[in-house]
Amino acid sequence: MKVAIVTLGCPKNEVDSMVMCSQLVESGWDIVEPEEADVVIINTCGFIQDAKEEAIDTILEFLDTGKKVFVAGCLYQRYADELKKELPKVAGWISLGDIRDVASILEGNFSGCLRKAVLPSKEDFQSIAPVSFAYVKISEGCNNRCNYCAIPNIRGSLRSRSVDDVVDEVKFWLDRGAKEIILISQDTTSYGKDLGIKAGLLKLLEEIDKIPGDYWVRVLYMHPAGITRELLEFMAFSSRVVNYVESPFQHVSEKVLKIMGRKGGRDAVERVVQWCQDLGLFLRTTFLVGHPGESEKNFEMLVNFVKDIRPWRFSVFGYSPEEGTASYEMEALEEEVVKERVSVLTELQDRIITENNWDLVGKKLRVLMNVENAGRAFCQAPDIDGMVFVEGCNTEPGQWLEVNISEVVGVDLIGTATDKSSLHQG
Repeated sequence: MKVAIVTLGCPKNEVDSMVMCSQLVESGWDIVEPEEADVVIINTCGFIQDAKEEAIDTILEFLDTGKKVFVAGCLYQRYADELKKELPKVAGWISLGDIRDVASILEGNFSGCLRKAVLPSKEDFQSIAPVSFAYVKISEGCNNRCNYCAIPNIRGSLRSRSVDDVVDEVKFWLDRGAKEIILISQDTTSYGKDLGIKAGLLKLLEEIDKIPGDYWVRVLYMHPAGITRELLEFMAFSSRVVNYVESPFQHVSEKVLKIMGRKGGRDAVERVVQWCQDLGLFLRTTFLVGHPGESEKNFEMLVNFVKDIRPWRFSVFGYSPEEGTASYEMEALEEEVVKERVSVLTELQDRIITENNWDLVGKKLRVLMNVENAGRAFCQAPDIDGMVFVEGCNTEPGQWLEVNISEVVGVDLIGTATDKSSLHQG
């Protein structure tokens, strides 16, 4: 039988999809594109309203094709009863804790049940083909309990993998040809707290850094309150960890951060900005606008802050009321106000990102090729930061190229390959 997995949402979902893919291959299923499949698994996101709508639209689209459709992921974990009632044509349901049993569910040998998300290990990926980069989930769940966020309700409390287990998986992917390891979780700076490990992320990076080989390590989802100067210094001076900090600030107003329930407040945000500037680290962040309690003055403060620090990259989201969260009970701003604030900050985002890109014109960057004519530099995470397109290039994914940047097109960079030298980061 032929099966396709359609993954919506964040890299954490991509890891879950890879677990399912490996399990299915081991059970004799052929993994194909959706148009060729007899069965389609839709791995959904249920974090914000836009993601929920995308998931429902995707489910309905595939149901209309007449294929057997199975639904997995956060949307089902969060709304199991409602979805089963509203979508009776769905062939089966796969909870976050069922992903290792996906073959049995598809084959009708197990109906599945709502179980908490599993912590992956290298054994879950034995049937995955070689890759140029790999996401490694170092923990599951979150203890931060931000007032607007439903993730703890969906994925549960923090559960970290052991250092040895993560290191073993990193070695596994490097042996499979990966040249970039991307550490992910709901909050990577919380890694190890539940295991009693102090400065867990730093200790983990120190152990990974000891693994021989020519590869990058990237860390995503670092809560500003959990970032220390020591951690960033290690990232800045490591020969393998890229000079790239991804930390969702959400806001800069002390009042709004307090309403959001964000630990660390403005002080944590300002510390991270200063340390990144001191150490020459490229900063990517996220801002959430229109949260209940955000005044026009608070929003103007955020806009001025962004103009001042000019992050390398940043994303903008409008507040989405989520059932079961503390913010859901607060008085919401008018929808048009939220949309207008998103528009203002997005316009600023486009300008700053383009200007930041032009600052790289004339520089040489080491690029990890992901497809035959494009790859990413140290300052570009997959899917969110643009790519480097290499003119006249036709090379295999996973190759390193030194690229002279000559042009900017939107979020992307254009350049020509000079040679295959081993510049670390450019």
